[in-house]
Amino acid sequence: MRIAAAGRESRAATDRALTLVFAHQIGSAAFYWGVLADLLLPVSTALLLLAPRFGDSAIAARRFRLVGFGAAMLASLVTLAGKTLEVWPGNPLFPSGHTAYAVTIAVFLVGRDRRWGAYAFPLVCLLAVALVLARYHVAADVAGGLAVGLAVAIPLFAWLRRSESRRPSRGHAPLASG
Repeated sequence: MRIAAAGRESRAATDRALTLVFAHQIGSAAFYWGVLADLLLPVSTALLLLAPRFGDSAIAARRFRLVGFGAAMLASLVTLAGKTLEVWPGNPLFPSGHTAYAVTIAVFLVGRDRRWGAYAFPLVCLLAVALVLARYHVAADVAGGLAVGLAVAIPLFAWLRRSESRRPSRGHAPLASG
């Protein structure tokens, strides 16, 4: 009986402490910057998926979406490997996967149509500021994520563009050889 009562008291104290911590976090600016940072990733993914509907490009919509999303996931995995291998000793958050993901998508959007830069660049800048103000990362983590995103996205987008230029255009049969 005594043990059960002690357990209930301990659980109640833990619940009160968690409530106080959560209430303190909700009232802080860092909490709201963190929410914004977490919401910007689905927004950038939506832009990647919607981009083929706007503008004209020689790249097929399905391939653009698949390779773009795959590249963003690859950039995130590379940052995860960097964190696991502890590339920067003493900083287990380097490089930023959030930034690498968003930068990769931004490169694909701008590569498809330069007009997307008006949306992609401010989105990446806002994400970088939000990550630092939310205390998810420091500026060096964000810079590392930027480097990873560019290192993954530029070669993959160049490969996609090259491979699409070699494919026969839609609606035209390939020429038969002689």
